[in-house]
Amino acid sequence: MNEETESNGLSSGIIRELGDLPAEAVISEQGIAKIFNRHRVSIKRAVERGELPPSVRLFGEPVWTVKALREHLGKRLDQAKKESEQLQKKINKFSA
Repeated sequence: MNEETESNGLSSGIIRELGDLPAEAVISEQGIAKIFNRHRVSIKRAVERGELPPSVRLFGEPVWTVKALREHLGKRLDQAKKESEQLQKKINKFSA
């Protein structure tokens, strides 16, 4: 494991940079790729799959605010929780 991976928390599953940045901070596609330790193409694909929110253009480059990323991730987590709870209810219904 390299120092960069350890410093951004990927070894522990924690992305520290996203939490440490102010909500108004603007992050480029390259910046997100660095934070998540992924290639820029992977970031584009994550947007296409809805894993990341759509970007906006600034000087011809795709960018996001930290707030937009946090909100999107929060919504996805809420939706996953709801789906999990619904599945658990179905399982409980059939196992009773």
